[in-house]
Amino acid sequence: MVTATFKLDQKKLITGLRLATSPREDWRLIALVLVFAGGTLLKFLSSGFELDSGVLALTFAVLALGCILVPKELRSVLFPLAICLLGYTNAQFKLDQLPNQSVARETFVELSGLVTSIEYRTNRPTRLTMQIEDITKETWLLGRKVRLTVRTGFKTTPLAGQRVSLKAVLSQPPGAIVPDGFNFGRYNLFKGIAGQGFAVTEVAVESGLQTPNALQNYIENARSNLSRRVLDAIEQPLGGVAVALLTGQRQYMDAATANNLRDAGLAHLLAISGLHMGLLTGVAFFIFELLFAAINAISLRVTPRKLAAVFAWVVAVIYLGLSGASTSTIRAFIMVSIAIVAVLTDRRVLSLRSVAVAGFVILLISPDSIFSSGFQMSFAATIGIVVAYDYLQLWRQHRPAETTPYNRPGPIRIVLLYLGGAAATSLIAQLAVGPIALYHFQTFSLVGIVANVVAIPLMAFVVMPAAFLGIIFSSFGLEQPFMAVMEIGLFLITTMAEMLADHPNSIVTTTPYSNTLLLASGVAIMLILLWRSTVTLLAALSLLVITLITDDRRPADVLISGSGNIIAQQGGTEAAAIVGGRRNGFRDDAWKRYWGIRISENLAKLERSCDSRACKTIIKFVTSTGEVTTLPIVVSRSLGTTRQACGAGSIVVASYTHRNFCRGAAIFLASENIERYGPVGLWRHATGSDKPTINYKWSNPVDKGS
Repeated sequence: MVTATFKLDQKKLITGLRLATSPREDWRLIALVLVFAGGTLLKFLSSGFELDSGVLALTFAVLALGCILVPKELRSVLFPLAICLLGYTNAQFKLDQLPNQSVARETFVELSGLVTSIEYRTNRPTRLTMQIEDITKETWLLGRKVRLTVRTGFKTTPLAGQRVSLKAVLSQPPGAIVPDGFNFGRYNLFKGIAGQGFAVTEVAVESGLQTPNALQNYIENARSNLSRRVLDAIEQPLGGVAVALLTGQRQYMDAATANNLRDAGLAHLLAISGLHMGLLTGVAFFIFELLFAAINAISLRVTPRKLAAVFAWVVAVIYLGLSGASTSTIRAFIMVSIAIVAVLTDRRVLSLRSVAVAGFVILLISPDSIFSSGFQMSFAATIGIVVAYDYLQLWRQHRPAETTPYNRPGPIRIVLLYLGGAAATSLIAQLAVGPIALYHFQTFSLVGIVANVVAIPLMAFVVMPAAFLGIIFSSFGLEQPFMAVMEIGLFLITTMAEMLADHPNSIVTTTPYSNTLLLASGVAIMLILLWRSTVTLLAALSLLVITLITDDRRPADVLISGSGNIIAQQGGTEAAAIVGGRRNGFRDDAWKRYWGIRISENLAKLERSCDSRACKTIIKFVTSTGEVTTLPIVVSRSLGTTRQACGAGSIVVASYTHRNFCRGAAIFLASENIERYGPVGLWRHATGSDKPTINYKWSNPVDKGS
């Protein structure tokens, strides 16, 4: 009786799951998710236009009621409107949780709070994120998170969840570092980071682990412990790559190794996504299925394949927690979960329906993800692969059936088919994310197909199986042999990446594109999703190609930062020069990408002369006739020098109080504004007169109100 009841319940469960996953016209679900995303985007783009929460709730209730009561013809109109309003309301709720003010200037504070995460970075100071519980100034930060750079050290190494105290200097969160660039301040704000700064004293641990967010603290400490064990087993720089694969913590990565992987088209290996989640879950599924099939007591009562799917899903849950649950990881986990359900119900594993469900869940949880390059590239690649798979399935259904036994593939043909499939998948994914990568990073790898044909099999058959077994056996202290195998696989991948990245034609670099390219990419994806046909595919590709060719946004000729102390000039498409600040840091890399220069290329040094009153930097311009002209940038500290530099027609950077005394300058920039509104870009425009026109634009003009 017990067995019969179990079978009956199992059948009911499977029947219900089949109904929930039945392949009913995927385009309807896709269209609704696109409408939800449109409502989300509408809210973010209509900044400053607020609707009362009560009005939104009442409107949504009326629309929802209308969807039930009105005739079917009107329902098809009201339901999308309700979904769009739901996306809008969800985004407004997210924005309402964010602080409505920021640290206006550098402020010395004493603070204490709970540690949420610690990043021990290679060749860089430790970064501490904490939730403030007590602070002497800026009390609006109470209950919010700040991120602090710690060069002063720790009296005792803290764990996530412990209460610490220190003295620090808080400053305004960084925004974009190039005009029209990515706003890092807004990104951190959406992630719950309300401020930044640096410690000026040692960090002291005040108490043990706290009870709030106990599970989150446990997961964060487990990630840190796993990272340390991996680094103990695998030497750098390969250890940093292994940690990035297992825990998503990239702070241990060597910069040269990361650059090589990116230029070789293997940057996706560093972002835990569908590849890693799929491989690890697949390895777990294979091992569990073999194990359950070998145990007669299990295989005679339950289908080993379906039981293995359940245990593989548990592995996916654990990996989701250890990896930090980024946007791409959540997307991969949702799709893996849907695939597990498909295995349990004997349905198709991968479809656009699962992509749509993953997109809806992520936007519901984190609506700001719609601006994330990871979200955009992850879904673009997945959609491209699924659509290509659909076309392949359609082709197989209409091709003549093979009737002879001699057409069965042999071992060599199986290997060739696998390599060809890996190459095709890599090509499709790269084409799908290419426009988005050019928009965000101004680079596109030309050797990615070759690199992925080698790297993906190594990841599938060496690295990820060894990683899975290493994690399992680490509980018994037996992870070293598996970590050694993982190290060999990573050595082969990074060595190949270095060889390919060193080739002068390994990547294409461009100057920044306007938002038109991102808009065209979105339209192309919607066309492919809603009207899947060869004509639509060609139309989408034509739209992207035309946009890439015609979209021409000229980058700034000169960038100035740090109150005028850091100045860089574009020197053409292959070189640039800079003076001031530290070299080869994040700012330099971003400015190189902005000008379409390879990250590995060194910047020349601008000519600068300084005395107690001012610093003069010489900028060289090439005119339309090919002549080289010079224009000095004078950073003045005295009123007399400001007057003299302005009279000479120079570009002048000085205190705002000097502004009314400046006559004749090519352009006057207040040093206070550079500090407040971020780096400023200068554009030189030739005129009919001998004096050129200089236009400028701040990197963060929204804060200025201009």
